Amino acid sequence: MNRRIKLGVVLRLRELEEEEARAELAAAVEAHRRAVTARDDTATELARRSMDLTEIQLQPGASDRLIGAARALLAAGERREHANVAVKSAADMLMNRRGRLAEVSRRREVVERLRDRILAEERLAEDRLEQAVANEMATTRHVWLAVMEADR
Repeated sequence: MNRRIKLGVVLRLRELEEEEARAELAAAVEAHRRAVTARDDTATELARRSMDLTEIQLQPGASDRLIGAARALLAAGERREHANVAVKSAADMLMNRRGRLAEVSRRREVVERLRDRILAEERLAEDRLEQAVANEMATTRHVWLAVMEADR
């Protein structure tokens, strides 16, 4: 019984660890989703800045605006690169969290299998004890019947 109690505590700790890993994975999925959305927004901004630059290039005498549009396009490109790095980082974290969840799930399953094995051993021991008691009772009954037959 003591083994079962200790194993129950270990199993509960493993379950808590798994719940925590699930929560971390959910947070990583959300962070990845936000990073992808931000990257898509920067791609849209980059395309808009590129179109603005193209329009300004077609206008005569707009050198100041042309320089400003070129700088804005360059800044949008840099933001896009930063967003790409953020997406890669979020994807790496997501994969890390998935791996952690898989590991803690395996650890929980090991404890569950051990618990099931211990319960099966206990049931087997109980069955053997019941069988031994039944055998003893049958032997005693047989002996009593034999004694009673002999007394007749």
